[in-house]
Amino acid sequence: MSRALKVSHILLLLAALAVSARAQDVPAAGARPLPASAFELDGFAGQVVLVDFWASWCAPCRLSLPWLNAMQQKYGERGLQVVMVNLDHKPGAAAKMAAEIAPGIRQFEDPEGVLAAQYELEGMPSSYLYDREGKLIASHIGFLKTEREPREDELAAALNRKEP
Repeated sequence: MSRALKVSHILLLLAALAVSARAQDVPAAGARPLPASAFELDGFAGQVVLVDFWASWCAPCRLSLPWLNAMQQKYGERGLQVVMVNLDHKPGAAAKMAAEIAPGIRQFEDPEGVLAAQYELEGMPSSYLYDREGKLIASHIGFLKTEREPREDELAAALNRKEP
């Protein structure tokens, strides 16, 4: 193997390790939720990120979570990362609901409302859509079945945008 080829292999390996290390900063889908203090939007650099605040007692959340899970499955390979932030004070109810309704989404717990306060939540569920550069491009309070199509169009448009 030539020296140039060896160097290129080493560089590829280093790049893969860097990406792998960055991916370990956030919980994998289906993993135990991390505390809100571990949430960093920068951990999802280069992805379109939909941050959704929810709770097990929230009736509209029961409608939004299956939709969010479907969007993650449909668009994940194109760069969408849905992140659920749960506000329940008792994590058992939230864990059960998330496992049943949205098992494929990365999760954080915020029982003290630290992230909720930072985002200045006005209702439940609340969602925030960020482009690949981390810029907030849309936000929504509540969730209705009639909103599924326009919100999916919004996601698809964000995924289709070319980076500058």
